[in-house]
Amino acid sequence: MVKKIDYKNWSKDELVKEIKRIKETTYGLVWHRDLPEEKIDILINPDARTPSEMFPNEMAGKPFPVLKEVKTKAIETDKTKPTNILIEGDNYHSLAVLNFTHEEAIDFIYIDPPYNTGNNDFVYNDKIKSGYVVKDDPFRHSKWISFMEKRLKLSKNLLKSSGVIFISIDDNEFAPLKMLCDEIFDESNFISMLSIENNPKGRKNSDFISICNDYCLIYAKNKNKSYFVENIPKQADDLTIDDNGVYVHNSGKRVLVGENKFNPFVEDFESAKHYSVYYNPVENKIKIEVEQNVNEANKDLLKNGYERYHSYFKDRFVLNTYTKSKIVELFEDMALEFKNGSIYEKNFSTTIRLKSLVINKKYEAIVNNKKAEYQIDVKTTSAKTELKDIFNTDQIPFDNPKNIGLIKILITLFENKSITILDFFAGSGTTGHAVLSQNKEDGGSRQFILCTNNENNICTDICYPRLEKVIKGYKNSIKEKIDGLCGNLKYFTAYDFIEAKETDRNKRKLVNQSTEMLCIKESAFELVQEADDFKIFRNHDKYLGIIFHEDSISDYKKAIKKIKGHFYTYTFSMTDDPHKEEFADVADKVTLCAIPDVILKVYREIFKE
Repeated sequence: MVKKIDYKNWSKDELVKEIKRIKETTYGLVWHRDLPEEKIDILINPDARTPSEMFPNEMAGKPFPVLKEVKTKAIETDKTKPTNILIEGDNYHSLAVLNFTHEEAIDFIYIDPPYNTGNNDFVYNDKIKSGYVVKDDPFRHSKWISFMEKRLKLSKNLLKSSGVIFISIDDNEFAPLKMLCDEIFDESNFISMLSIENNPKGRKNSDFISICNDYCLIYAKNKNKSYFVENIPKQADDLTIDDNGVYVHNSGKRVLVGENKFNPFVEDFESAKHYSVYYNPVENKIKIEVEQNVNEANKDLLKNGYERYHSYFKDRFVLNTYTKSKIVELFEDMALEFKNGSIYEKNFSTTIRLKSLVINKKYEAIVNNKKAEYQIDVKTTSAKTELKDIFNTDQIPFDNPKNIGLIKILITLFENKSITILDFFAGSGTTGHAVLSQNKEDGGSRQFILCTNNENNICTDICYPRLEKVIKGYKNSIKEKIDGLCGNLKYFTAYDFIEAKETDRNKRKLVNQSTEMLCIKESAFELVQEADDFKIFRNHDKYLGIIFHEDSISDYKKAIKKIKGHFYTYTFSMTDDPHKEEFADVADKVTLCAIPDVILKVYREIFKE
């Protein structure tokens, strides 16, 4: 047993020194866990700390969550589109399930967690009488950090090695959150902090500064494997149309051939970067010549209407920027400009990088080589107006919703239009709406997974109805018909549990209730065949087989032999053996996993002591 410290006989000075020490070593926070009050003395006595006492897992021994589909809420408008997922329940339980179904499978995570303002926006646990953490709670920040730490650690497991997480936050918890993320994701994987102008007019209830922004922290799982593309359209005034009808940037063109004091002098005249270019503007042809004397041009080519371009400095050749083959390739792509004795590379880029200060603005831009009105709108007021419009009401159905404009900007930082996006603080469903909107806009096939509790009926009355309306279409506040964005959605709840004790009975119960989890894992929802003890699902040419009892293996094999395709087969086993020998005759058709062991391996780690 750990010996408790008796502070009754400590002097005031000793107590003050101890408090200072605690603040210095923990940043004013119980950093890793919010412990029960009876264990606080362990925290402030460094000699009395043990891992089990310092970092207890409140979920240890708790029942394991399973998912159950609410089939009446399924939406399908286009079988060619991915199936999106909405999970109702405690997001810790949802993340636990996703650690099985989507380990290292998520490209993009966006969350907008409770800001912990102390104004009834953050519930820590059921032990709190009011349900909310109040401003004067001495452990307010610790409770929030503990709450976030558990969820962020689970979410990190879900990210691909190239994955990125975006976290919206305000002043209340920005500093603690930054330190927590540095610990979980590593400081070296910090990408940036965005300042979002969500309230251009500023808050009027401040005695000092009128706050007009919140923040978005961005971390990569491995920054060396992640990258963002330029995704903000340039202003039309910065671009002009070239002779080929393509917009190019007015300035910033790079000199490829011409006077150049930066490139090295030519020492090897056989270098692929040593050459002169002769250009005939009438015939629009070039010839590449390797010359020995900087002052001697090819007179025959000059007589035939060619102009000479060469790289030099102080009467000596210098190496060109590109090789001969590259300069020819750029010419064929009409990416060169010949002007004033130099060859320039045209800047065809019509986009710029997202800046760390995201300000609302509207301007004429070049989009798809055409002039178009472009708007950056990240205002909370716009998000509220849109929600009122969707629900055709004068009342704001959800406080402080995020603007889909912000989420769409973040989504388009990824070049891949088929990424998987997770939001485990889904709230009113803004992230799902943004994904559907962006897919409609650019023909993408991105998939979203949303997790939210049903506090104040937020999932059943706001999030799901919003998604249903924007998928199918709706009438706005002026009775105007708004076309649907199309998409597919499956609705699941995470309120069913299996006892953690690994008895044979509990193992069978887990397998019997694992169908939805396995369908999500393999993204196969179309039921092809159902027997007493096995089921077969399909997603295009991919098949999922679930065998609930080992006695049905023979019947299952007969069924799959009649179907062309490969089967990801989960078969019941009391051990980690998926009965491989019994599948020897169909080994080329199956990939085997033993259940529930493959699920239990994940849950054992999450719910361990």
